[in-house]
Amino acid sequence: MHRAPRIFPGRIVVFLLLAALCACSPQSKVPQLDAGAVDQEARLQYELAVRGATGHLEQLYRVAWNLRAMNTELCGDHVAASFGFTLFSLKSYKNAMQRAAVKDVLHAHDVPTVFLVGPGGPADVAGLARGDVVVSVDGQPVETRKRARELLSEALKAGRPAVLETRRDGATSSHTLTPFKICGYPVLMDPSAEINAHASGDAIYINKGIIKFVKNDDELAAIVGHEMAHNVRQHLRDQDFNAAVGHLLVDLPIRLLLGVNTYAGARVGAQMFSPEYEAEADYVGLYYAARAGYDIHNVADVWRRMSVEYPQIITLVTTHPSNSQRFVGLAADAAEIDRKRAEGLPLVPDLKGASEKKPAAAETDAAKTPPATKTDAKTPAKTPEVTVDSEADQQPEADL
Repeated sequence: MHRAPRIFPGRIVVFLLLAALCACSPQSKVPQLDAGAVDQEARLQYELAVRGATGHLEQLYRVAWNLRAMNTELCGDHVAASFGFTLFSLKSYKNAMQRAAVKDVLHAHDVPTVFLVGPGGPADVAGLARGDVVVSVDGQPVETRKRARELLSEALKAGRPAVLETRRDGATSSHTLTPFKICGYPVLMDPSAEINAHASGDAIYINKGIIKFVKNDDELAAIVGHEMAHNVRQHLRDQDFNAAVGHLLVDLPIRLLLGVNTYAGARVGAQMFSPEYEAEADYVGLYYAARAGYDIHNVADVWRRMSVEYPQIITLVTTHPSNSQRFVGLAADAAEIDRKRAEGLPLVPDLKGASEKKPAAAETDAAKTPPATKTDAKTPAKTPEVTVDSEADQQPEADL
């Protein structure tokens, strides 16, 4: 017996939808794209992206190093040793076109390759340059960036020089690097486009958005200095303590009496003195920028430009002072620094009822801090840095 074919309603619906979509397709006859031209343009755009990202990293690296190197004595016992360079490898990049762009623009290799070298630092003095291939560290061959960083970390922890054998243009050479001390707060670039930055208590994160927003190194120095001040003055610890007090005095009694967790006390406690903490970070951070040789007189303009983007916070005080308060405050901070310079006073922030906290860690033979040098107000001291505390196999964006 012949059976009629079954027609599934679902297939009919799909067919009708496809027909409707085809009926709504574009009507213009656009030129056919040449696949080779598209690939060539993609390679060009990858190169532009690599150059742009590298420029942002170089600026942040330079500014962060100057602040960390020139304010070591104000960082208490939170210091770290540094050799003054970073490593990267093509193996960190999975996309073929991106790998090609990084190789062409930055002269990277699959083996450990020198990326950023701070001018005037140990690596620079020893003659390292971007694109140098690291063959061995202290006589031990290295084939991966992870292994190179492990050996460098061992030298830093032991407080001894490291001997690197490198290859450049087919020729090998030996370099002896002697570490020195810097403030022990790594500065990392966050890829977010948001105009923001934050401190974790142990590190500093500067968004790409704010690096693009600032006009020069002076403004970026004030931003990085602000976040470094949060860490040095231990604001996050204090806010956690205030939150714990609020929880103990408010949230715990409510939970015992009503059986509910409101967390209102903890939130209020965490936000106590928040605008004051921010004002202190602006104040102390500007001292850090001044001590590193940056021009501090126009950095307050950041807050005028910020108000163009966010006019709602021109006068609004929340967890932060208003933008108008921050502009006037930074101007007053700069005037105080100028007065101290004119009077020959130590360039350290004033504290309530006490002098600036002195570092607990004394200088040792393990790592010496380079002496601060006099520089023009608009020319930061050029002493480089590179820590080796970032995780291996990360891309250079996070390898500061």
